Amino acid sequence: FCRLICLVLQLVVFVFALHTMMSRHVCIFALLCAVVWNGADGDNCQSTQETGTRKCIATIISVNTTEQCEQACCDDSKANPVPFPGVPPAGCVAWSATIRSDNKGNTHGQCFMCKGVDRDGNLEPIPPINKTSCVGKTGETCTTGTVKPTLSPQPPPAPSVIPEIGTEGSAQYADAFKSSTVFPMYANGSNIKLNQTSEMSPDGWPLMDCQIVIFDDRPTHAWAPPMDDPEHRQDDYSGEWTLTLKGNATVELVQNIGISLGKPVYDEQNNTLTLPIIFAKGSYPKVQNLLVLRFTNTRALPTSPAAVNGTGFRDLHVYRPGYGPSSGKSAQLFTDNWAQLMSTFTRVRWMGATGTNGYNWRCGPPNAASCSVVTWEERRTPEYGFFSANGIPDAVPWEYVLLAANELESDVWINMPCQGSSPTVCRSDPNGDHTKCIQENPEDTYEYQLALLFKNGNNYTGNVGLKPHLNIFIEHSNEVWNFGFKQFGINEAFAIWEVMNTSKSNLDDPVPGRPDIDMLQHCTNKSSVPGKNGGKPGLVGSMCWGQRRHARRVYEISQTFEKVFGEGSLGTRIRPVYASWAGERNLQTYFNNTLYWLESQYGDVSKFLHAISYAQYFGPHSQNAQHGGGFNYSTASIPEVIQAFGNASVAGVPLTIDFVKLAKALKVKTASYEGGPGYQVGGEKPGTKGLDTMIEASRDAGMKQEVINHVDTCYRFGWNYYNYFSAEGRCSEYGCWGATESWTDLNPGPPKLQGVYQLTGKHPKEQELWAGHPKRKRAMSYDKLGNSEF
Repeated sequence: FCRLICLVLQLVVFVFALHTMMSRHVCIFALLCAVVWNGADGDNCQSTQETGTRKCIATIISVNTTEQCEQACCDDSKANPVPFPGVPPAGCVAWSATIRSDNKGNTHGQCFMCKGVDRDGNLEPIPPINKTSCVGKTGETCTTGTVKPTLSPQPPPAPSVIPEIGTEGSAQYADAFKSSTVFPMYANGSNIKLNQTSEMSPDGWPLMDCQIVIFDDRPTHAWAPPMDDPEHRQDDYSGEWTLTLKGNATVELVQNIGISLGKPVYDEQNNTLTLPIIFAKGSYPKVQNLLVLRFTNTRALPTSPAAVNGTGFRDLHVYRPGYGPSSGKSAQLFTDNWAQLMSTFTRVRWMGATGTNGYNWRCGPPNAASCSVVTWEERRTPEYGFFSANGIPDAVPWEYVLLAANELESDVWINMPCQGSSPTVCRSDPNGDHTKCIQENPEDTYEYQLALLFKNGNNYTGNVGLKPHLNIFIEHSNEVWNFGFKQFGINEAFAIWEVMNTSKSNLDDPVPGRPDIDMLQHCTNKSSVPGKNGGKPGLVGSMCWGQRRHARRVYEISQTFEKVFGEGSLGTRIRPVYASWAGERNLQTYFNNTLYWLESQYGDVSKFLHAISYAQYFGPHSQNAQHGGGFNYSTASIPEVIQAFGNASVAGVPLTIDFVKLAKALKVKTASYEGGPGYQVGGEKPGTKGLDTMIEASRDAGMKQEVINHVDTCYRFGWNYYNYFSAEGRCSEYGCWGATESWTDLNPGPPKLQGVYQLTGKHPKEQELWAGHPKRKRAMSYDKLGNSEF
């Protein structure tokens, strides 16, 4: 019976092994069967080395001799060399052959080749193995052996300091109200938002009494326990804050846990109200960083007639301790702590801060994408109090991005919104014919005006553009490949409409001499396919069209920016980046095939692309880890978590090597638009041991070396630009992305930030002295007339 079961299992294993590697469990069972089979035949063949306890991935092939098995293992080892000493091998490290003879003297059998890295990138321990002889029937052998892993050519030593490390940017304003994203609500506590048309001014200020959430910086899910963070960390906001506004009002705290109000002062001559807000010293829950204010008896002007629900106010500011009118820093835009942290990096990407993922659909078929286009006039500008127009995210204004770059002396990485109007993007009338494009001046478009802003500035920047020695990296939207983001669907809808409704689209063109691309991606196929799970039908080629359109937009944006900045700027100061997905099986379709098509349409891509990019995340549950590797935070110890991050970093080396080779073939640079320790968003739930372990491990001292090792390894293999995601961010179920979790925890900083300091050669004390120097030039707030204070 055992023999029969093993025969069936080995047949199944063999069929699957012809084209794939099997799971470690199948490998173990297959090896056990090999031993049991021989024992069942009555021989004494027992392998003391391959008894079914080895953890590995097995590739199973048919052989006729033991020597063939050994040679196959040797060949596999050479084909998958170890990148550098100390890294576990991906190729064959051990083999086990079972060879049988028939009555005619012919030999046949199976060869089990044991790999050092499994299909999920998990590194398995390779115990020492001794060769074992087998004693059995005549013509029957069972042999095991090991192969010494092959070393690849050594990469050059990494520099002691890596000069090119960027980050994902965010803003800590001196005026905390600038970060408020919750729309004003009625003062009666109903949580109903004011009507934007009739109860708000055109520039976004309330025209009546209201209630406003200034900020909620409590630990995540403090509003709906259990909280994510087992330590309940929050920033120390203790001290005296200062509220000012134009107009007058009675101001009350909606909740006051550790917060109190001082005595209000109204300056009738200047129509200005000033009010101290005092945060006590203490940790959560004694003090809670939730500031919600109710404004009643509002009067926009001293002469405003009394009204039942007031007449509103404008120009609200809530200055942090050390800023505001009494400090002489009321016009300072960003805090000194912000400058201290962000200046650690040479380049800042502003994807999240500018709301790249927040643009919404604004209409439906037949041309949903086109009539969802956003114009330059619709963007968020600095003078708006509250702004949440349909389809436009409430985000950091582009003017502030420019001012931040100039203050930090850092290169800027901008993400052109997927829906931003462009000379090459069809924009139709939402209230008219969706299938026809509005004829407009190309120089009035979002794309052109964005380039013009960074070149010349405007009133909001004091009419100063980006400093001439600073560079601009440009990316089309963010992760357009990601099904979870709206821009994936919007971009594909643009592409589908273009292919199906115009005669001039090139998105479905075949690539000359490359029929394999169309065979794989069906780019010329306009046929319909049924929708999944009862959904709407789709088009066979739509995925390919979307990928090509994303790449083409990078080319188009590059041409617009070169037109604005002048001949010779493209590839030097203007640095377009094609960013996509390079995970398992995606390098060919998302990069090779797409860029071959782009080159067939517009020529040598190195003439307009500066870099190609994917996210250099590492971790057992990062987006680059295939299938999560079966790693379980709820059962892992902290050292095991740290080891898992190290293992995942090493497992990513082959992709790094392949990507560098591709970039060199294309004559462009490599970049990670994001990178660092990665997490599965929402993978661990509040109140669970898994989330507690994930957060505690993120704060563990061992993460410092893992950050250093990963970034260092990328540069050792020829990487050019690395963006660490992100500079600051709190731990939660959504991940522990920040190098630090607090703008005040900078010296010496948490372990991950210490790793960044060591990589960049920056010293936190020196950064602190620079940021706080009274003569350092800081970014200032300007109004729409160019005045340096509101």
